[in-house]
Amino acid sequence: MKADNIKNIISDIDHLPYRAILFDGTWGIGKSYAVNEALEANPNVCKISMFGLKDPKQIYHEALFQLALKNNIGGKIGEITNNVLDGLSKIWDKVGQAKEVVQSIANERELFLLLSKEFTSVHIIVIDDLERMSDDINLEDIFGIIEELKQCNYVKVIVIANTDEIQSDKKVVFEKYNEKVIERIYHITERAEKVTWSKMNIHADFVEKFLEIHKVKNLRTLEKAQRFFEDVKLFCNSDMSEQFKEELRLICFAVVVESIENLYYKEIDSDNTNTDSVEKMTNTIGNMLQHRIGRYLYGIKCSTNLVEMILKYYEEGVLNEEQLEAEYKLFLNSGDKSNYYKSDEEIRSVLPILREKMLEAKSLAELNEFADAYVVWSDVLEENNESVLSEYRNILEEMLEKTVLDGKEEMLSYSYDLFHMSSEKTKRIYQEENKEMMKFLIETYVGYLKKTTHGKKAYEYSYKLRNNFDSSYYHDIIISEIDNLYNKISFPVDNVDEDRYHTCYNIMYVLYHSDAEKFLQYCEKIKEDCDNMSRHRIEVLVEEIVKK
Repeated sequence: MKADNIKNIISDIDHLPYRAILFDGTWGIGKSYAVNEALEANPNVCKISMFGLKDPKQIYHEALFQLALKNNIGGKIGEITNNVLDGLSKIWDKVGQAKEVVQSIANERELFLLLSKEFTSVHIIVIDDLERMSDDINLEDIFGIIEELKQCNYVKVIVIANTDEIQSDKKVVFEKYNEKVIERIYHITERAEKVTWSKMNIHADFVEKFLEIHKVKNLRTLEKAQRFFEDVKLFCNSDMSEQFKEELRLICFAVVVESIENLYYKEIDSDNTNTDSVEKMTNTIGNMLQHRIGRYLYGIKCSTNLVEMILKYYEEGVLNEEQLEAEYKLFLNSGDKSNYYKSDEEIRSVLPILREKMLEAKSLAELNEFADAYVVWSDVLEENNESVLSEYRNILEEMLEKTVLDGKEEMLSYSYDLFHMSSEKTKRIYQEENKEMMKFLIETYVGYLKKTTHGKKAYEYSYKLRNNFDSSYYHDIIISEIDNLYNKISFPVDNVDEDRYHTCYNIMYVLYHSDAEKFLQYCEKIKEDCDNMSRHRIEVLVEEIVKK
């Protein structure tokens, strides 16, 4: 359920059959925000946070003052209160107690229960931060109070919590009693689609565009990002342009959001033995905070040096005003404003330029940069980009093939993350073509080794085949092709020299690790038709491979 629905539920709370409901969801998703917004015009509301509360009976204290006594002192409830106080004071005076009964928590409970009988319209008690209650407070006592409040005339209770964060000992109590006390639980799993951003002092156009690309669920994170931007803006001179400040805001949001939410962090399976060194390095680079922040800042004019400055200020509280001024001057000299802040018409005029640059790209980095930019902005404008995607695929295929032919096949292990690609369309095409090129590469190795295992080239191909076998990128592709190498020349028999011996070792290594049983059976079959030295070489290599 989206947090938007909270407003609809509360707007109808007078007619709902429930006396106690719970809004449950992760921190920052907007539960409290939506509840407060829905109740802001309602004078008959008592809001209580369990965070910092020392005694559960303080709930009665807040309810008494926020509901029963507020704005009612001159009316009927006020008269009843005064009569009760006058009557009770005569008794308490005998034992030295003061007339100010409302300062006594025990009596506040009795007084609220008495005064609530005079309510003629729904009064709402909101109990927030249930999971943050003090260790000294018993959750069973809280449920007892909620149950008692439910019995009061025209009183309804709204509980707000993140039940996943309730302490384990209290979780047992919650599971045992919540069904008896809480009559309906609403699970909030998505932040509100419509938020009054102005109340959070966040620029609506900016944040809505930001959230179209970066799926932030936590409203508190966005509030922190806004406050950080306001902090950084204090260092800006009054003559700095709005365009610069807009990019500065984007950088601030990128730094805060990614530092807290880790939206683009990828978990690495450390137990996966098939992960090779290139893949590990790729994953490590991709998970660096600076690299992940870069995914928010595609196409901005500000330099990476400014981004590093803002990140350092966020982490260490150090910002050099003179350096910020220097970065602003660089910004002014860097040309047109960034695409992020252009209008629809301005973006339409940019698209042909991006396409032309894509067609003229001299490297994979340039090709991916301009193709991705074209697709991102044409998608924002909801324009058809299938023809450009087709052009991108064709050029990508040619470039990848040239990369392989130039002996730079290690680039096939690079993830699209290294190119800061944002569009899912270009990412998908890059993955597909990259995988096809990997398949072509393995087919080339196997096709050559199937014909001959003599010479330096055969050794080079066998070495790469064995080295790539332990890579998650190539493993399945090699498995699908390896049966083609089940022939006599893959084993150290007949005309053998040192190069061919090592080539056969590499091939046998891959065959064994693809299917050990099949490989060993084939070795026995080969040895039947070999001379003694060939059998000996096969046995030595098999023993070495099996030990590893």
